[in-house]
Amino acid sequence: MSDRQSKEEIWDEWVRRTVLPDIQSDASPDPVSIVDASSSELSMTDEYDAYRLGRGRGDYLYLLYLLDEPADGPSDVIPVYIGETSNVASRLMDHFKKLRDALPISEWKDDGSWGSYGKYDHIATVYEKSASQLYAWVVNVDDLEAGPYGYPTYRHELEGKLVGLVHSLPRFDRVFANRDFVPNRVSHEMAQVGPEWVDKDHNSLNEEAARLAEHPVEKSTAQSKTELWYEWVEKTICRDITDREESDPIPLFETDEDLVVETKTLGSSTVLKRSDAIDERIRQEGKQCVHTNGVKDGESGLPYVLFQLASENPSPTEVIPRYIGKGEAYGKKNELSANFEEIAKDRSGTRSFARWGDGSYWHVGELSETVFGEESKKLSWASELFKEGTRHLKQQTYLWIRAWDPETYPGPYGYPAYLAEVEPLLVGLAYEAWPDYLLNHNEVPSDAPANSREFEFRPVEEDH
Repeated sequence: MSDRQSKEEIWDEWVRRTVLPDIQSDASPDPVSIVDASSSELSMTDEYDAYRLGRGRGDYLYLLYLLDEPADGPSDVIPVYIGETSNVASRLMDHFKKLRDALPISEWKDDGSWGSYGKYDHIATVYEKSASQLYAWVVNVDDLEAGPYGYPTYRHELEGKLVGLVHSLPRFDRVFANRDFVPNRVSHEMAQVGPEWVDKDHNSLNEEAARLAEHPVEKSTAQSKTELWYEWVEKTICRDITDREESDPIPLFETDEDLVVETKTLGSSTVLKRSDAIDERIRQEGKQCVHTNGVKDGESGLPYVLFQLASENPSPTEVIPRYIGKGEAYGKKNELSANFEEIAKDRSGTRSFARWGDGSYWHVGELSETVFGEESKKLSWASELFKEGTRHLKQQTYLWIRAWDPETYPGPYGYPAYLAEVEPLLVGLAYEAWPDYLLNHNEVPSDAPANSREFEFRPVEEDH
């Protein structure tokens, strides 16, 4: 049994250290209510307007919340929405306008499309049905010594961490309106129910919280986020590489001995060819998540790490992450994600293929379009992975991709984590350890090398 705090205790402690002191302090304007409903037309309160305008550009985290007076402890702060922004004045104005437009919720109509019951409809429902005002709290992340897990953080990562903690706590199921970093399943189920989702008697199980509760918290001796990254790599990627029963590391592409990537023709386009081994792995792992008619109980999708190696028998410090992402088996528009249809129905096509498909909008397809000069969406990938003007890899590039199972693969902070939560956690740790190599553009700081460097690649003009 671990003596570490539970995720619920971590959330409560974070609120106790950050939000609650501002609410309880006479020197702070908090709590700041958002909506003035004293007249027939809703408006911002003067306090909210002054609160949002009192800050310039910066790295901000904000919380929309309800409050059980007299706010004696963290359980009295009820999170409704968590976000991050560099321009808090504009973002909070936008939130008010969209909340106002969603009211009254009695006028909401289901138009049959996914997302018709969106986050602002959800926030509006919570506002209408609550006895509390809806409040806003803002903090400059640079003023925080640490994030909820006790390590330094930045706003993009902090948002993902906090959303993950809140969704892991069933007591917030009805009121929490975030869609990002929350499983697609939840958004899909909300859309089926509409405003009744907020009703206390609506019966729905937080599957992620129920599954995570079955798994223990692991101890960690890591003193930094870099050490946490290496711990996780040792338990996952390195473990699979050293396991003789596994075929890892698996090259992403089919290449010749000189690392020139083979190609295939798809319609009128030339596409980089994935290795047969990685196609087999993607299908193998994907089938653990889906069946012909939909999504299986249990594993909710595939996390993946695109990486390179500094040696043939790598230690965790020699696994170089280039990109981290996930493919959820549950879709946003339909129960079965379009990313998994080919796998679920045993089709030979690989257009989407758990996000690694050949079509436009999928990783290999977009990279192929960039390498051959049709588009430039994967310019950073082409620049970093290929020699200029060729399909010759600078270095062998591998893909680790597995069905996410919290029992087999631990969360990187030692706490059981669901798939939509673990992605931003891993990105944050990998960025700390390998900032100049990680090619993620989201969930990293705006001034990260992947976002600030001028990438260049001359497309392939002839056969190389």
